[in-house]
Amino acid sequence: MRLRVVLLLLLLAPLAGAGWLIVQLGIADARAPLDPEQALQWWPKHRQARVDLLQSLAVTPEQAPRIQAEARALLANSPLAGNAYRALAQVAEIRRDGRRIVPMYTVASRRAPRDRAPHAWLANHHALRGEFVQALFHVDQLLRLAPNTYLEMQPTLEAFAAIPEARVPLLRLLGEQAPPWRTNYLRAFSTAASAAPVLSDVFSPLRAAPVPLDATERAFWIDRLLQESRAGEAYFVWIDGLSPERRAVIGNVYDGGFELLPENRGFGWIIGNVAGATVRQEPMAGMSGQQALVIDFHDRRVPFEHVRQRLALPAGDFMFSGRARLDGIRNERGLQWVIRCDSGSEIAASKPFTGSSNWRSFDIAFTRPPQSCNGQTLILRLDARIAPEQMIGGRIAFDDLRIVAEKH
Repeated sequence: MRLRVVLLLLLLAPLAGAGWLIVQLGIADARAPLDPEQALQWWPKHRQARVDLLQSLAVTPEQAPRIQAEARALLANSPLAGNAYRALAQVAEIRRDGRRIVPMYTVASRRAPRDRAPHAWLANHHALRGEFVQALFHVDQLLRLAPNTYLEMQPTLEAFAAIPEARVPLLRLLGEQAPPWRTNYLRAFSTAASAAPVLSDVFSPLRAAPVPLDATERAFWIDRLLQESRAGEAYFVWIDGLSPERRAVIGNVYDGGFELLPENRGFGWIIGNVAGATVRQEPMAGMSGQQALVIDFHDRRVPFEHVRQRLALPAGDFMFSGRARLDGIRNERGLQWVIRCDSGSEIAASKPFTGSSNWRSFDIAFTRPPQSCNGQTLILRLDARIAPEQMIGGRIAFDDLRIVAEKH
């Protein structure tokens, strides 16, 4: 009997020891987020408690010895802990140990690639020394880790774009790797005041990059050129991005027959939605191609100005023409096509379209002045001066719109 008891105790002793270890580890796990020092008393090798303790220490000269000791303790049990190398780099900074700062931060960025602090320090360090390839690597890592911090990095990226030596690796990164933050960068860059002198230096190389500009990114470039009254440049940038199908309908009025779906950007048709009117493209008897522009008005007040197209006409005399079909347009002042300079002045306005008629032709002679009209917009609008004049009903269709230079 005694022998059995002794054997049983011998068997249970390891289990009891293992159970106590489990209890200790459980308590350490529970205490680590709240009190890492107490957690380490229960389990001295608790990695997360050691990391939390290390991160809780203020980086000051007074704390430097303890930070170093805790970092080394962490590395003793977790040799790959990037947090420890970051702490050692911070201690080296405090002590102005130039031989260790960069190597420690570099190891930290590799061992803990999701830790933002080493990347931020190294990005700044390399940029100040003109080591732009290395700096951009860490900027890229930061923006991949935390896309919402883009606004913080925007001034740095704008500065890189302005420096020729930095712009080369920046464009290589943007064009070859197309990082997920590229579109956000190009959007912000296109609106920055500092972009004006180097706008095309940044955008143009990306046209033929391994990952070329997409339509949205190209639109940022075009919009900025238009804001600067560089309509001619914007027009050629827009044409460069068109598919062969869309290049087939290029003219002073693009796709004047309304054969293609509008992309609502660049120099194509921009068709907006507005309550009280329905705008669409559909087949209609008497049209020239496959479809025409058709607009239904539902006897409501409609501040209509929702069909438009940017133009890039040179100075000179022109004839704007087209065909229209009216089915009971009920509005005293009617609809009209106008051509407006970006400066705000109108250089052409058609006679009002109102009432009913089968397909009929119309034309407008006008002059694009040599000054203050580098960009223009063709607009179909309801010629209403006050709200009661916006009441309109009926249907109208347009086809074969074109602008042709007058010969003298």
